Amino acid sequence: MRKFNFPHFHSRACSLWKSPGSSPSGYSPPVPHLRQPAFPHGVVSFIWGLVFGLYLWLGMLAVGISGATSFILGAVSGFLIFLLVRMYGVDEPRRQPGRRERAR
Repeated sequence: MRKFNFPHFHSRACSLWKSPGSSPSGYSPPVPHLRQPAFPHGVVSFIWGLVFGLYLWLGMLAVGISGATSFILGAVSGFLIFLLVRMYGVDEPRRQPGRRERAR
C-alpha cells in the first residue's frame, strides 16, 4: 500500500505518493508468508458431512417430508458425504524442489 507523502503541494507532482520501495536506504522489510491454519482432514470431512446432512434434513422438512424420514435420510447422506470427502477430498501436496535442484 502506498503512503501519502505530504511535503509541499508546489513540489513535483509525482512526489505526493511514496512507492513501497522508496525508503532512503533502499531497504524494505521482509513480508511474512501467511498460511491458513492446518486442520486434520478427518475434521474437515466431518464438517462437510455435518453441514450437508443438516442442509438436506432441513430442506426435506421444508418441502413436507415427515420428520423421521427426513432425519434418517439426512443422517445417512451426511455419513456418505463424510466418507466421500474423507476418501477423495484430500489434495496431495506439491513436492518442493530440493536444495540441489534450486541451485541449478
